[in-house]
Amino acid sequence: MAENLLHHPITDPETITRLIPQKTPFVFVDTLYEYTALTGVTGFTVPSENVLLENGSLSESGLIEHMAQSMSLHRGYQGSLSGQTKPKTGFIGIIKTVEIHSLPQSGEKLKTYVEILHEIMNVTSVSARVENEMGQVIATSEMKTVTVE
Repeated sequence: MAENLLHHPITDPETITRLIPQKTPFVFVDTLYEYTALTGVTGFTVPSENVLLENGSLSESGLIEHMAQSMSLHRGYQGSLSGQTKPKTGFIGIIKTVEIHSLPQSGEKLKTYVEILHEIMNVTSVSARVENEMGQVIATSEMKTVTVE
């Protein structure tokens, strides 16, 4: 298992938004807990004013966006290590699978584990697993993301 290259979690909102191309109010990650070349652990506390909140819960679309942005945060930190000053823009190319077992409530803290499965040129296959505060898996996905220069 690769060693976590972060000495401390990154929680500063300005730093997080410098590492991803998304901007407020469309930011769905707020912490980078761990980073290795192929894996990352992110966090997100669902804000009560989130744009994809429905009846006090983060919508399915919001949960999928959180998983994609978790990958984006991993990628952005990787880029910052190699001297990039601006994160590359990416988008979801294909969602191969997604399973949503429950929707997180406003105020709930999520922890998401991402892993790069394989990469060919600018297409990355990634898996994500979202857990709630009790460590229960609430969503999983496998998707292909496309990075544009």
